[in-house]
Amino acid sequence: MPYVHDAGVQATLPPQAPPQANLATAGSAPSNSWYPDSGASHHVTNVSQNSQLLTPFEGPDQITIGNGQGIDINSTSLTLFPSPLNPKFSLILNNFLFVPSITKNLISVSQFCKDNLVYFEFHPTFCLVKSQVSKEVLLKGLVGQDGLYQFPDLLQLPKSKS
Repeated sequence: MPYVHDAGVQATLPPQAPPQANLATAGSAPSNSWYPDSGASHHVTNVSQNSQLLTPFEGPDQITIGNGQGIDINSTSLTLFPSPLNPKFSLILNNFLFVPSITKNLISVSQFCKDNLVYFEFHPTFCLVKSQVSKEVLLKGLVGQDGLYQFPDLLQLPKSKS
């Protein structure tokens, strides 16, 4: 069962417990920045173009955000993308939730580490994602004006047609 807390998406909930998201609130414009969250069990996005394979969500059809409001989970998905710093490495966001009204795209630190054999390093003004095998840097995030670590423009969204 997904659970998202103050900084993002990772705790195991008892069966039948609704998913939760305490960082994000409903209602904001889509963004392509991704926020690592060590307290999240699933990745969460509000941009359907982030998905390569959407499938209907099976499970509780809402997550509960910090203010207690339930917001709808539309579907689950996955996407593969090359490391922007080392394109010979492909990374996966596996089993992430498409929640149209969430305000932040969240990366579950534990899920991302397991799925990609990587680890995170957090520094005062930036964070790194490194390969467990080669120790090469695969992602570099920055601390935003809001004080949160983020990976801006992690996924390349399709250009909108004018």
